[in-house]
Amino acid sequence: MRLRYITCSDPRENLEPVKVVGLLKSFPLAELGIQVFPSTMSKGKEMYTWFNKVIEYAKESKEPLNFALHVNYKWCDEICTGNIPGEIKHFLKQKHSYTDQPLISRIQLNIGDYAHEFNARKLADLISKWKKYEVILAYNSITKPQIEELKITGAQFTLLFDESYGAGIAPKKRLAPVYKDIQFGYAGGISPTKVSDTLGKIANVVPADYDTWIDAEGRLRDATGSMNLDLARDYLKNALDWYKQHTK
Repeated sequence: MRLRYITCSDPRENLEPVKVVGLLKSFPLAELGIQVFPSTMSKGKEMYTWFNKVIEYAKESKEPLNFALHVNYKWCDEICTGNIPGEIKHFLKQKHSYTDQPLISRIQLNIGDYAHEFNARKLADLISKWKKYEVILAYNSITKPQIEELKITGAQFTLLFDESYGAGIAPKKRLAPVYKDIQFGYAGGISPTKVSDTLGKIANVVPADYDTWIDAEGRLRDATGSMNLDLARDYLKNALDWYKQHTK
């Protein structure tokens, strides 16, 4: 099993932008998943201003850093019906100063979680124009019909297993990829202390040469509900230690 990304989701504006970027610089494969929706990320909101500061630091990094937009609610509905909100356009335009490549390389659409508008053909047309971005959709029992619709169009996308819909609950067992031609990542109840065990369970259900990623959110939060950078570091370190031990 090969890890593509080790994702830390939902950093917030209480974190110093320079420290957030420093976290990415410190760990290979680290990715930040930025949760975006209108009530917090509309232009002029504190989170919008904060993320733009993060972007400015990240642009000057000599090595590429990994960011993903995790799009929710109304903005997810808009994208899934073929429209791109202005704030999303703004973030997708940002590029590394040294590589001239998009700063954000992945866009995750959290369909099924208070976002239910979906037009497979319009979304497929939009994905076809997003050559430089990987589009991820949440996969679970509610979203399966929409995924089937989109798959029929021939659109290129990846999927994230998360049966708990972002609630951070680990499934009773990790599932093998549902489609042979679509890459799956894994989320749900992944914690710094148990990430090694989780990776072992995933490795048991995917082919030896399978490319995947993991995504933690809830178990990286402290008592205030915000991402704790120390917990994020432990998660990244433990995941990388497991990966080094189990990769030839």
